[in-house]
Amino acid sequence: MEGSFQLPPLARISRRDQEFVVAFVKASGSLKEMASLLGVSYPTVRGRLDEIIENLTRGEEEVHHG
Repeated sequence: MEGSFQLPPLARISRRDQEFVVAFVKASGSLKEMASLLGVSYPTVRGRLDEIIENLTRGEEEVHHG
């Protein structure tokens, strides 16, 4: 394949973050369920999600301003 193309946003984050996003979707977006599944506190899950959101946002900014 030739040419210039961009990866989809989820392909630009780490494998670990991709796996978290998949689990989050499977948990219907429930932070409480994610905390239970991962054996961590709700604030820990919220913090992890905030980091992923930040990484996605930063990646979008780099693509648009790149």
